[in-house]
Amino acid sequence: MYVIIEAIIPTFFLVGLGLYIRRSGLVPEEQWSGLETISYWLFFPALIFNSLFKADLRNVPLGDMTFALVAAILCMAAVMLALYPVLRTVFSVDNPSYTSIYQGVLRWNGFMALAIVQKAYGNDAMALVAVAMASMIPVINIIIVGIMAVFGANSRPSFGNVLLNIIKNPFIIASLVGLAINLSGIHIWDPIASTVEITGRAGLACALLIVGAGIRLKHAFPPVREVWFACILRLVGMPALAIGFAILFGLGGQPLEVIIISTAVPTAMNSYVLAKKMGGNAPLIAAIVTWQTPLSALSITFWLAFVRMLGLS
Repeated sequence: MYVIIEAIIPTFFLVGLGLYIRRSGLVPEEQWSGLETISYWLFFPALIFNSLFKADLRNVPLGDMTFALVAAILCMAAVMLALYPVLRTVFSVDNPSYTSIYQGVLRWNGFMALAIVQKAYGNDAMALVAVAMASMIPVINIIIVGIMAVFGANSRPSFGNVLLNIIKNPFIIASLVGLAINLSGIHIWDPIASTVEITGRAGLACALLIVGAGIRLKHAFPPVREVWFACILRLVGMPALAIGFAILFGLGGQPLEVIIISTAVPTAMNSYVLAKKMGGNAPLIAAIVTWQTPLSALSITFWLAFVRMLGLS
């Protein structure tokens, strides 16, 4: 529990700093859009590319972990689509809010997972998180961009427009190129690799500051039902599905525990920027991130204790 909380504290510090900077007027509110734009087109793609390009995919159960994680993602994606009519008619959730709930359930903070795994298991287990990144990032980005293109406020839901949004999305391009270079073994000239790495580091800090600046306390406190819906499906539903598929594929021990951590961390910080750029409900996703972050400490601890109690780890 201490290790998990220790990994989450820096996230809270930076989110709180972003909130303070915006509310204090140190950075005028209209200037945050420029940071959001450069993060969307440069910092976040560099962060995603660098994570997949550097992932050590040797000597890990690549196939079994990939199948378990992708199966859990596809299953939850189908559940969320099936729930759309219920959310729309029974709970009066509009389309932009639906996309933010969808992001809040499907996306994951891979960098928080990296921090937790490194502190809990050491550097040797980092390759397992790399497998999770290589498996989940491209699939999730393709699904989310497709959902945003269909249901977002800026959507023009024809097949051609959806396909175009997927093809030109910088998150997807970075995911596919980084994974392709990793698997092909192509060497990138060190100065270029270092430039990409430095640029990507800026992305994580910017993501947290932007989320903090986007928080509107009236949305986060008290949390609306859409926030609780996303928290329950993200922190309870996703790990439960992942554990089920991991057991089905015969995974246990560290790989199973890394799968749990990867599916029980809060949603990705770049969800807020994607919501802003593609017509989602940005204040709602900011509130979802705000609540999922502390609750994930309880979720991860519970699921790890659960599989250990069952003797699966």
